[in-house]
Amino acid sequence: MTATLFARTAIFAALPLLFLHRLPSAIVIAAIACAGSLMLWRQAAWLRIAAVALLLCAWMLCAARSAVTTIETASAAPATYSVRIDEVRQERRQVKVQLIAREGRYLFPPRFAWLSFAEGQQNWCPGQRWTMQLSLRPVHARLNEGEFDAQRFALANHMGLRGRIQQQRPESLSCSWRWRLILRDLPMINALEQRAVILALAFGERAEMSDALRRLLRETGTAHLMAISGMHIALAASSGWLLARAVQLALPARLIGYRFPLLMNWLAAALYTWLSGSDAPAQRTLFALTLWVAFRIRGVQLSGWQVWSLCVGGLLLLDPLSVLSESFWLSALAVAILLTWSHWFPLPARCRRGWRWLPVQLLHLQLGMMLLMAPLQVMLFEGISLSGLAANMLAIPVITFISVPLILLAMLTPVSAICAALWRLADLSVVWLMAALKALPDGWWAFHDAATLALLLWGGLIVWRCALFYAAPVSCAAVVLALLVWRWPRDEPGWRIDMLDIGQGLSVVIRQGREAMLYDTGPAWENGNAGTRHVIPWLARKRLRLQTIVLSHRHLDHSGGLSAIKQRWPAVPVRSATLEADHLPCVRGMRWRWKALNIEALWPPARSEISNNNDSCVLSVDDGVTRLLLMGDLEASAERQLVALEKGRLRADIIQVPHHGSRTSSTPLLLRTVAGRVAIASMARYNAWRMPVNSVLENYRRAGFAWYDTARSGQLTLSIDGRKIAVSGLREQILPRWYHQWFGVKR
Repeated sequence: MTATLFARTAIFAALPLLFLHRLPSAIVIAAIACAGSLMLWRQAAWLRIAAVALLLCAWMLCAARSAVTTIETASAAPATYSVRIDEVRQERRQVKVQLIAREGRYLFPPRFAWLSFAEGQQNWCPGQRWTMQLSLRPVHARLNEGEFDAQRFALANHMGLRGRIQQQRPESLSCSWRWRLILRDLPMINALEQRAVILALAFGERAEMSDALRRLLRETGTAHLMAISGMHIALAASSGWLLARAVQLALPARLIGYRFPLLMNWLAAALYTWLSGSDAPAQRTLFALTLWVAFRIRGVQLSGWQVWSLCVGGLLLLDPLSVLSESFWLSALAVAILLTWSHWFPLPARCRRGWRWLPVQLLHLQLGMMLLMAPLQVMLFEGISLSGLAANMLAIPVITFISVPLILLAMLTPVSAICAALWRLADLSVVWLMAALKALPDGWWAFHDAATLALLLWGGLIVWRCALFYAAPVSCAAVVLALLVWRWPRDEPGWRIDMLDIGQGLSVVIRQGREAMLYDTGPAWENGNAGTRHVIPWLARKRLRLQTIVLSHRHLDHSGGLSAIKQRWPAVPVRSATLEADHLPCVRGMRWRWKALNIEALWPPARSEISNNNDSCVLSVDDGVTRLLLMGDLEASAERQLVALEKGRLRADIIQVPHHGSRTSSTPLLLRTVAGRVAIASMARYNAWRMPVNSVLENYRRAGFAWYDTARSGQLTLSIDGRKIAVSGLREQILPRWYHQWFGVKR
C-alpha cells in the first residue's frame, strides 16, 4: 500500500466520527481491530485495504472513546492536577489550562480546561506551572438548529472540561518567552488605532475585536485574513527562504545548495507559528510545510492532490478529533478548491507566466474561491458576501505584502524606536484597509439554503466543464427546475411549537406555515442577549415572518432579547401585562384568533407596573383539538388563584413548565387540573438554582406527564396535527450525534 493510498484510507476511516449517533463500546472497537488484524494477512489486495481501513477506524473510534472517558472520569470527583497556563482572560476571570497530569499520572494526549477564578486572585500568565485541586464538569453547549456547535468545537479542540479552582500551589511562576515578547510590545500596540486587528495578526489574539469589526469582516468576506492562517505562515516561510538566498549571494558556489533555503523556510514558519500562539490552523500549515520540505529534501515529486491527501490524512491520523473541526475542513476544502479550480478552469498559458499577470492570477484564484466556497460560507455564516471579490482584491495584497511583513519585522526588532515605528506603519496599512472596506457598498446577502446553492453552483460548474449543457440543454434545464421545485418551501400540516435552547430563560416560537408568534425573548447578559444570538438567526434560518411578540413578564431572563428583536422588526406588535405604553394588553379575558389557532389570556387579572413572576401573562393556545398552556414564571399562590378561577376550563394537552421547574411552582393541584400529556421546560444544565428540583419532577411523573427540557434535549420541537403530538429533541432525534450527548453525571 502506498503512502498516498494509506492517507486517503485514513480520511475515509475518520468520517464516521461525524455521523455516529453513539460511540461503540470498547468491546466493539476491539472486535473491529481484531477483524482488521485477521484480514491483514489475506492475499487479496482489496482485503488488505479493507483491513487497514478497519484498523484505522478502530484507532479513530478509540481516540473519541478516550476523550469521552477522560471527560467522564474528570467530572466524577475533584482531583489534583498538574497544569500549565495556556491563556488568560483577566476581564472575564477565566484561565485556560493544559491538564498535564492527574493525581500524578500523565494524561495523553493532554487535555485543556477553562477555569473560573475569583476577582483579585493570582495574576496568571501563560507558561506558568501549577498544582491545582480542580472541580471539573463536562462542557454542555446550547443546541439549536443551524447554530454554531460549541460542544463539537470544544471536543475538536480537546477543551471538553470547565471548572473552578479549589486549591493551588505554584510549581514554576516563570512566564513563557512568547508572553514576555507580547508584554514588551503591548504598550506600543495599545496606542494603535487598529490594535484589535494588529493583535490578531501578530499573536492570534482575537478577543478584543468588537462586534462591529467582526460584522464588517464577515460581510466583506475578509475574516479569514484577520486570523493566523496558512497564507500568513506561508508568507513567513517565504521570508525565511528569501533571507537564506540573500545569504547565499555572499557564499562561494561550492557552498550554495537547495537544502539551506528549505531549512530556513521551515524555521521561519515554525517561529511565526510559535509567536502567533500555535493555534490549530497554524499547526496544520506547519505540518503540511514539514511534509513538503521533507519531500523536497528527499527529491520526491508528488502531485498537488497527493500532497493534499498526505497532509489531511496525516493530520487525522495524529489527531482523529480534528475531523470535528470546522476550521480543519475549511482549510482542507479551500486547498482542494484551489486545486480543482486551477486544473479544471486554468488561465490561458500566456497569463500564467510573468509578474505583469499577477493581478490577473490573483483575480482568477479569488473568483474560484468565491464561487466554490459560497455554499460553505452560507452554511457557516448564513449569507454570501457579494462584495467579497472586490474586498479580497484590496485586502489580500495589503495584508500579505504590507501589514504582515511589517508586523514580523516589528516582533523581531530589538531596538524600541524602530520597533514602534514599524508597529505604526503596520497600523496605518490596516487603518487604510478598514476605511476602504467600509467604503464598499453593502454586499451582504442573507441566504440560508446551502444545499440548494451547492447543487446549483457546483453542479452548474461540472455541467459547464463537461459541456453537458450543449449536448443536452433541455435535460439540464429540467434538472435545474426539478432542484428548485424540490427545495421550494412548503407549508406543513398542523402547527408547531419550538422551545429554543437559550440557557436559563424562556423563548417559545409557535408557527403556522411561514408565520410565527414569539412567547418571551430569552435572557440578556453582559456582552449580548438571546435575541441577537439565538432568536433572530433561528427565525431567519426557518424563513419565518414574525407576527406577534408576547412578553410574559419583565424579568431579564424572559425579556432580555426584546430590544434586539424590536430593532430587527420594529413594526411587530408586542403584548404584555406591563404598563408599557407601546405594548398591547395581555390580561385575563383577552381573546384573539390567529389563522387556525384560538389564543386566550388566562392571567393576570390586570396590568402591573412591577411585573413579577406572579404577574406572568398565561396564554391558552388551541386549534380546537389540542391545547397548549404557556405559564411564564407563575408561582404557587397565583397557580391556586388561576385554578379557582378557571376550574374545569384549565385542561390542556401540553404545558410549559412554570418557573423552569422551581420548587415554588408546579403544584400538584395545578397539574391535576391541567391533566395533560406533555410538559416542556426551558433551563440551563448548570443553573445556579439546580432546577428542576426532584420534587417537581416527581409531581409531573405522578400526574402522568412526559417530561422534556432544553437542558437535556436542546431545542424542543412539537409537531401537532389533530390529536397527534410528536415531540423531538435536537440532542436525541433532530440531530443525534455522539458529540452532542449529555456527558458526565446523568440526571
